[in-house]
Amino acid sequence: MIIFDKNLIVNAENTDELKKSENHNNAMLTCGLSLKSTITASSIDDKGFVYCIQRGFFKHDGGLVLPQEFNINWSNKAENIYPYLEAVTLLILCGIPPQEISDNLRFDNR
Repeated sequence: MIIFDKNLIVNAENTDELKKSENHNNAMLTCGLSLKSTITASSIDDKGFVYCIQRGFFKHDGGLVLPQEFNINWSNKAENIYPYLEAVTLLILCGIPPQEISDNLRFDNR
């Protein structure tokens, strides 16, 4: 679970995190592999995944982030995608444009 300003980034499949999030008044952004999650991933392979925003949310500066998809690269396929979804979500909340993230971010998980 990551708390940033008025937002709470939570692993949607982690019941302990979801239970703890009930005590917060922050806007919850769920990261998971289901249609119910705010953030999900598709096309996961050895080179990376497609990061998918399924429902819009507000950044730290108040700007709206609309539903969209973009590529994220890594050195090897990760066993656990949730930390990657949460990290990218944090970058977006901080105002880094998705295209800049896609063009410049590469996770080295060897």
